[in-house]
Amino acid sequence: MTLWLIGIPIVFGVGVGLAMQPMMFCAQNSGDQQGVAATTTLFMTIRMLFSAIGLAIAQSVMQNDIMSLLKVIAARFPDQANVVYNIVSNQSVIWEYNVPIDVRDAVTEAYVKSTHKVYLVFMAFGSLTFIVSLFSKNLKL
Repeated sequence: MTLWLIGIPIVFGVGVGLAMQPMMFCAQNSGDQQGVAATTTLFMTIRMLFSAIGLAIAQSVMQNDIMSLLKVIAARFPDQANVVYNIVSNQSVIWEYNVPIDVRDAVTEAYVKSTHKVYLVFMAFGSLTFIVSLFSKNLKL
């Protein structure tokens, strides 16, 4: 299990590291000298656009997963259902003195599970990025 926890982020980091800066460098060097500014601008625009799309994907995965898990928790603790649903808009509610420790633990576990699901989605993107980076063309400078 420890190897799994250490190995996955290493693969992700290698994939992202091989793709980010070298991709801009390749884009800048693939055209003529007069087009470097336009190429850099286009590359950075595309990178920022897909970063925003990635954030939207992460939020969608997290929100959908956490809501389904919180429904289960609310059904398990019907007297605390109002508190469980209020946690979505204000996470500090969980630390109020009248929230039972069982509810607090269940909600914390739900957030951990949802965050793990987002992590797995981006591991897939990182792995895909790593595989694509292996096919990058080697340009002579």
